[in-house]
Amino acid sequence: MDSRRETAVMLLKAALATVVAWQFTVLVLKSPQPFYGPMAALLVVDKTIVRSLGASAQRLGAVVVGMLVAWAVGSAVGVHWWSMLPVLVIALLIGRWRRFGEHGIQVPVMVLLSLLTAGGTDTHFTYLTIVETLVGGVIGVVTNAFVAPPLHVRQPRAQLQALTRRLGELLGQMATGLREGWDAEDAHRWYDESAEAIRWAPQVQGEIETGRESTRFNPRETLSRLDIDWGGYADTAEAVRRTQWQISGVARTLVDAADDEPWLPPPSQEFLDSYAAALDHIGVAVGHFGLVEDSERATVRHELVAASRILDDLGDRVREARLDDPRAWPAYGALIVHGKRLARTLDQHHDRAVVPTDSGPIRQVRRWRTHTPGST
Repeated sequence: MDSRRETAVMLLKAALATVVAWQFTVLVLKSPQPFYGPMAALLVVDKTIVRSLGASAQRLGAVVVGMLVAWAVGSAVGVHWWSMLPVLVIALLIGRWRRFGEHGIQVPVMVLLSLLTAGGTDTHFTYLTIVETLVGGVIGVVTNAFVAPPLHVRQPRAQLQALTRRLGELLGQMATGLREGWDAEDAHRWYDESAEAIRWAPQVQGEIETGRESTRFNPRETLSRLDIDWGGYADTAEAVRRTQWQISGVARTLVDAADDEPWLPPPSQEFLDSYAAALDHIGVAVGHFGLVEDSERATVRHELVAASRILDDLGDRVREARLDDPRAWPAYGALIVHGKRLARTLDQHHDRAVVPTDSGPIRQVRRWRTHTPGST
């Protein structure tokens, strides 16, 4: 189910819950003003059942607190112009409590409404308002849970696949460019793409968290017995985000070198050819990254070891060689350091990372592997 269809279904469920709550408050509770129940049902239908439960609890808590404050003020001093200001200030402060979330505004609203319409002392009004809110929240939660229960599984899987694929493609473009010829425009494009991936990764992490949350208390999750390694997905997204920092550092170094900065001449072509080979190995590792089979894990480790060896060799050669332009040593050093960090980051995460395959089943089971730090 794509995002537009999910949004349409959620809107229809919110409308259905609102109508059901309205009819319930009119026909069963005999409410003369059936407002609070439908409003509660409308506002608690959310992307996941967990969020619906949380919103229902927040709204009910805010309404109860607001009604109690109004009742206390109305019973103690009554409704006067001089009592409204401090009461509303207190209600607004209470409503800002983070536990109430976006429903905190209900505290001052209920205080004002109760004081102005019932003087804060009408027990029947207070009781009926609280019951309506509770019933509306329950109807909203039940509707969200049993009418096309929200299960956000395919969206985070697709986005995670796209994120890792984007990383591999960028590494391939950089390796080919460094080997066959590159210029300032290429370096700027690589830098912009890496920066965009850094911004995109947290969104993917948010989708993964929404997917994980959508399986809780979900009757569809119970029936289909999904066993998705959400932790593995999250580790993958975090690994990609961290590797993009290093790729961005590589691209930034190349940007400065390509822009004819006098303090940072570009590295030699011989160096860049070897560096491109290291990026090729890392790109191959990314192509197998997060796949749970033993052979895939072994391929990732093998490619990262190969890349690290090339980078170590480049470091030795730079230290021992006499550079044609001594001002170029920061570019050599920066590229080597970022390359090593890139390989090390992938190595640190690849035993825990999980990337769903295009044709594989939704079911994913975490498989742990013994890993020795520094094996690259």
